Amino acid sequence: MSVLDVLLLVAALTLALDCAVRPLDIGYRRLFPLLCVPMVICGLSLLWSQDRAATLRATLIYIEGIVAYLFVLRELDGMSPARVMTYIKRYSYLVIVPAVLLLLHTPGFAPAQPGLVPTSGDYLSYYSRLSHPILGRSNNLATVLAFFVPVLFYWGHARHDRRYTRAGFLTLTAVILTLSRGVVLALLVTALLAALGSVVRSHRIEGRTLGKAVIAVSGVFAGVMLLRQFNPYTREFFGDRFSGSNILIRSDLVQKAIGKIADRPLLGYGGGATPDQDPYLAIGVHNTYLQQVVFFGLFLGLLVSLSLIGVAVFFFSRWRAGGINRAIGFALLAQLLIFATESSFEGTDLRLIFYLSIGLVTALSRACEAECRGERLMS
Repeated sequence: MSVLDVLLLVAALTLALDCAVRPLDIGYRRLFPLLCVPMVICGLSLLWSQDRAATLRATLIYIEGIVAYLFVLRELDGMSPARVMTYIKRYSYLVIVPAVLLLLHTPGFAPAQPGLVPTSGDYLSYYSRLSHPILGRSNNLATVLAFFVPVLFYWGHARHDRRYTRAGFLTLTAVILTLSRGVVLALLVTALLAALGSVVRSHRIEGRTLGKAVIAVSGVFAGVMLLRQFNPYTREFFGDRFSGSNILIRSDLVQKAIGKIADRPLLGYGGGATPDQDPYLAIGVHNTYLQQVVFFGLFLGLLVSLSLIGVAVFFFSRWRAGGINRAIGFALLAQLLIFATESSFEGTDLRLIFYLSIGLVTALSRACEAECRGERLMS
């Protein structure tokens, strides 16, 4: 049990006490059930799980994620959109700063992963690209930060506020410096789809947007080159980014997972359980959607995946209520693309942070919609 678990337990108790005086604020009524679907199915899988301890732990992590979502909604309720965005900006910086201190070999910010020997290759790999002392290796950090890149850029552009454009640029640079290919590719695809949607709506390319894009790409490229130039660990690691060995390993994981699914296609092996205790699959299959089928079988696994997709669709469906919802939709689309190449959603901390992040953007969406309603009443 960690300090974070204790804090979430206290948060859950305060939420329970609040229910005695006012209804629980669940945010949007169509969104909350989608967030609860994975938790409910994971809890049900206790009935047939191969590893009930692992499944119980996975269910508790889902519950903690829901608590984090509800707690954030309560604390940000009634705040202005600008105030909520300030929290999002500061949160992004708060995640980046320890990663930079780790890269600079600052005492107290060494990798906190248990069992790592400081002279081992696994330990030194933390210093070859931007990683986080608590969240873990670079892919984890990139996944957390990628959630806020579209939101920060949209807010800075729509509100003509350079502070948020700068925050978006710094967050994007941090993502690129992780050298996480799956996350970078997901953001690139998301950016292209967002640009295509903008061209379709306005039938033109806005010069200001194009200029910012050129500056961002140039700055990010310069950052990567500087990291490669001045960090010897990065130079050693950089060549491996262009090899196909990692792709072959993940292909083997997928094939192995498909074989396990064929053995138990209806109900799977239980949430969080390693199929038949196979050590090769203990790290996951690096594909969230396939992993859900391994855990819960074909039907329930597909249902979990559809609930995740439904969260993004929900925000896209509210684009008429405010442009911020479209930006949030693209942020979630980037996460869905990341889930196709990473095991981010299965990570203990990352799943919790995913729910917390949804709480932040839900509070932002509601604040923007309330502001629009107030402006219409004033007019």
